[in-house]
Amino acid sequence: MNLKCVVIDDEQHAIEVLTDHIAEMPGLTVFKTFTSPVQALTEISIEDEIDLLFMDIDMPGINGLELAKNIREKAKYLIFTTAHPDYALQAFDVQSDQYLLKPISFAKFALGIDRILKKEANNTKVSTKEADQVAALYIKGDHKYAFSNIAIDEILYIKALQNYIQIITKSETHTTYLTLKEIEKALENHAFIRVNKSNIVAKAAIKKVDGNIIRLVNNEMIQIGEGYKETFFAYVQSSLLKSNRNQ
Repeated sequence: MNLKCVVIDDEQHAIEVLTDHIAEMPGLTVFKTFTSPVQALTEISIEDEIDLLFMDIDMPGINGLELAKNIREKAKYLIFTTAHPDYALQAFDVQSDQYLLKPISFAKFALGIDRILKKEANNTKVSTKEADQVAALYIKGDHKYAFSNIAIDEILYIKALQNYIQIITKSETHTTYLTLKEIEKALENHAFIRVNKSNIVAKAAIKKVDGNIIRLVNNEMIQIGEGYKETFFAYVQSSLLKSNRNQ
């Protein structure tokens, strides 16, 4: 677990206290700091994927409560760090997860953040359990109440056939009324790669690559399409074992 942290406080000393505390906590890392709330407003984006946002309340220009209304959705957790206890109710209104009163000792910081870390650890366990549950796919059979359960790690490749697809596994072939795009979406969190307009291949099923030809573990051969070469060979390069010795 490595949670990205952003600190917003108009006092540099307060930022340094928090960044020191963050550095002491396993699982946390400082992503950005801001002394200007206006700069934070303009520079923080949802693409930053911020986990923890530490924010002072009493700041010039835009106070922390106003700022939170505009950037709360860009961070998973919001922690107010302030010397003023009377803002607590308003902090709740902008979905604050923690309210730490200055001066913030490391013990106070660690106890508050530990609750968030435990919550994240539990979320990770749930996500892993859900991923395990999606280790198989059900596809429709040839009548209304017919379904086939296919283990994802048994799939070698998938082939498009006009309005249908064929799913070729280690032991059998299934045909179902789906598009290649739909099955690709269903498998996006698994180790598959599109190699041409008509084929998606399991990475574990690739036995050999020779030029533009992929040989699978069942010895079937599939050609890599022109528009898919760059992505495919980038994947190969990322998995390639390389020697550091001088050739």
